[in-house]
Amino acid sequence: MSTTQAGQIASASVDVGGQEIVFETGKLAKQADGAVVVRSGETMILATAVGRPDARPDADFFPLTVDVEEKMYAAGKIPGGFFKREGRATERATLTARMIDRPIRPLWPKGFRNEVQVICTVLSADLVTPHDILCINGASAALMISPLPFLGPIGAVRIGRLDGELVINPTLEQMEESSLDLIVVGTAEALTMVEAGADQVPEETILEALELAHAEIRTICAALESLRGQVGKAKWVDTDLTAELEAAHGEAVRSAIAGHGIKEAGTVVEALVEELSPPVSMTSTEDDMTKRAQVRASLAAILERARVAAVEGPLREQFLGNLRELTDAEQDSKELKSAKRDLLLNRILEELQLPFPVGAEPAEGEPAVKDAATKQYVKRAFEAVYKDLVRKKIAVDKRRPDGRSEEEIRQVSAEVQVSPRTHGSALFTRGQTQIMTLLTLGTMKEGQRIDDLSLEQNRRYMHHYNFPPFSVGETGFMRGPKRRDIGHGALAQRALEAVIPPVEDFPYTLRLVSETLESNGSSSMGSVCGSTLALMD
Repeated sequence: MSTTQAGQIASASVDVGGQEIVFETGKLAKQADGAVVVRSGETMILATAVGRPDARPDADFFPLTVDVEEKMYAAGKIPGGFFKREGRATERATLTARMIDRPIRPLWPKGFRNEVQVICTVLSADLVTPHDILCINGASAALMISPLPFLGPIGAVRIGRLDGELVINPTLEQMEESSLDLIVVGTAEALTMVEAGADQVPEETILEALELAHAEIRTICAALESLRGQVGKAKWVDTDLTAELEAAHGEAVRSAIAGHGIKEAGTVVEALVEELSPPVSMTSTEDDMTKRAQVRASLAAILERARVAAVEGPLREQFLGNLRELTDAEQDSKELKSAKRDLLLNRILEELQLPFPVGAEPAEGEPAVKDAATKQYVKRAFEAVYKDLVRKKIAVDKRRPDGRSEEEIRQVSAEVQVSPRTHGSALFTRGQTQIMTLLTLGTMKEGQRIDDLSLEQNRRYMHHYNFPPFSVGETGFMRGPKRRDIGHGALAQRALEAVIPPVEDFPYTLRLVSETLESNGSSSMGSVCGSTLALMD
């Protein structure tokens, strides 16, 4: 591993399986919060990360978006089709974006709700070195040098198997002959994601490959820490500062809630921000703005925890028994379960007694009406306590939400020849998950032409997955496959393609379509089962 720095341009390089990977920052896309160019061979990608300094109002999830842009110029190609420019993301780009999203999504401070976007653009593709692994490592590098509070780094490697020997980061040509395609992502301490396709490889080989991959991942993480040490920006969330402010001002925040309520306590925090951070003036520096952002983020985290705790305690005291009863409703139909949930939540919103002001002073003899902010935190506390009770029922009481014991499986049924005009069809049902897979055979001329940055030209086996809204009893738009649909179809395809007969024995194009008719469990695994039956049919 080596590092260099010249002016504002910094780089770090690492040897992975005999191949050099170079990370460089400070030259391209400098207005992004983090931007890193990753090179290996003549493949080059630009990874950028940008986040909003303030949390999205009322967000109850982490708004992270990951996009991969495969530019055909990267391989000296002109896009096919009439318009001759890239349109919607290719299937491979969508799968790579999902592969980046999965390992980085958990590595953020609890409660972080700021919008974050990661974009990986393929600038050059030598059709030797795959760009997907570089994109994962590039995304990690961009987040590490940015002010975003990413709890990384992570590293990624691919393990192949040629002539019985494991190969680190095999080339695209080698992957054509490999009996294993194992992508491993992790931190220096542990693995965070494993995705694999294999031609019936023994378990001990997989374990050996995981050990080999993690050793290389540690090397990559060390290189990214080195790059961060050179040019990394101060993070918006400083855990030491948060602990310091909690000790000094946590009680004042809790007192503000007790005296003025959930909503008005926010003004106290704003006053603390102005008191503890440098005021904005014409002489303010970047360091001043960073300090202000860190103070604001720390106090916001302290306020959030205090608000939740202020509501959760009384909620547990007054309604714990009712919430336990609600966990038994998991066995009811979706409509009945939802009705019971809404009934209890509305009752809690109306009857919950809180030891602090909850809104405008009511008229004499009238009950206090909770303001919108207080209701929002009552709902959050409701969800948190309910989730905790369900988890304890599973982990401690050994009872599943649907009433099964830890050793019971859902009822499984299978049926073939459910569609009279298709070449193969099957219906697979497991509990409340139901998949119908339908198989169509065609001539070799009907295969799919692939127009992306890979060596694949034509595909004779295609697996498509659909998830209509009625499968979960909802309404929704029907506007083509979503990223999840593409990912689940590829997952089932990867599981089955090793057992599809070779073209020499079976010179046909195969298209499998898995229609999700009901979903309450793993519909992607149900698709593998249903597709197996349809192929056998």
